[in-house]
Amino acid sequence: MDSETAHHEPPPHRIDRRRLLLSAAAGLGALAVPAGARWWAVRDNARGPRIWDAASGGRVVPSADPRGNVHVAGYDGGVRALDPRTGAVRWATAVGPADAAAHRGGWPLAEGGGVVCVYSATGVRALDAASGEPRWETAVADAREAPAPPGVAVAGDSVIVVDGATLRSFDAATGRALWSGPPTVSGTPLVAGDTVYVPGRSAGLLAFDLRTGEQRWEQGDIDAVLDPPAVHGGLVHVVDTGRSGGTGARSAALALEAATGRVLWKRTQLRGPVGPVAAGGTVCLLSGQQLLALDAATGDERWTAAVPPGAGRGTSSLTAAQGAVYVGTNDDRLFAHDLRTGGLRWQDEPERLRAGTEFTWVSLAVAGSTVYRGSRTGLRAFTALAPA
Repeated sequence: MDSETAHHEPPPHRIDRRRLLLSAAAGLGALAVPAGARWWAVRDNARGPRIWDAASGGRVVPSADPRGNVHVAGYDGGVRALDPRTGAVRWATAVGPADAAAHRGGWPLAEGGGVVCVYSATGVRALDAASGEPRWETAVADAREAPAPPGVAVAGDSVIVVDGATLRSFDAATGRALWSGPPTVSGTPLVAGDTVYVPGRSAGLLAFDLRTGEQRWEQGDIDAVLDPPAVHGGLVHVVDTGRSGGTGARSAALALEAATGRVLWKRTQLRGPVGPVAAGGTVCLLSGQQLLALDAATGDERWTAAVPPGAGRGTSSLTAAQGAVYVGTNDDRLFAHDLRTGGLRWQDEPERLRAGTEFTWVSLAVAGSTVYRGSRTGLRAFTALAPA
């Protein structure tokens, strides 16, 4: 689950309380600032079920093959393949310019069919997943000039790319162009089954045939889609942030019929929504400081849970799999909630929170029994919650 626009950037939260170790003779109390959330600057940290840490973080994509690599697009313009058991680097290669550290969260990447595809500033490069050796590269419009952060998807023998405002398909093995769609899209494509879903250039959500590029439908009752949708149980779940960037009455979560794009249900009045993610008949999203779980088929509320807004700047993220939903906040914390009840099962925190000092975009992924959290501070692997 990873988007980087303004609706994901909560205002910096200043640390409002400092835990001071004082003697009774000092006669001083803790200093509190009566605004916003209250945070401990230094305190005993909570530890989740950590497996390993890696110093280089960024966007993370684990291989679908449990024997394969964990691939990370770092802030330094490089891509690394890590051993999923130990975090040891198996190979590393540079794909972007020296200023890639300024890119939001690392370069977009996708894995599948024996290749890792990376969307850098001006091109898409396919690397051999086992060795990191380049297979092919194609030039695309400068991603930094796109109205929404573009992305790449790998599905079977196809690589799907948003090139400027055009959806394109390439052969994963050779880079040969397969088809191009109309110049009507923007953002990150999502492939589910034989369909590619991608936000429209000005509004809406569009669906294309994966093999031919033929447009299947367009749902225009949507203002702005900034996060990829989630396809689950024959439905396409999408968050519409509205034209106000997620702060107005138009912010909503919708479920569309995957075959036709018809709206089946809609929940409005969300606050700065992030998501959605879906698993086990449940769709989850962040709305303000609330983790909201809805019945995927009906939109009925199942449960809510409070989630700290984060003490830094940048975007938080969430993902769901195998009976759990994970929320990574922009101050380097991770929360694991039971997908059925919303109960907090564990949380992980750094030794010290660094509030409002860095942008920390969060990338989360689950593969098998491991959940990965990538950010500017590094990559961390945890034992995933077992299915209920």
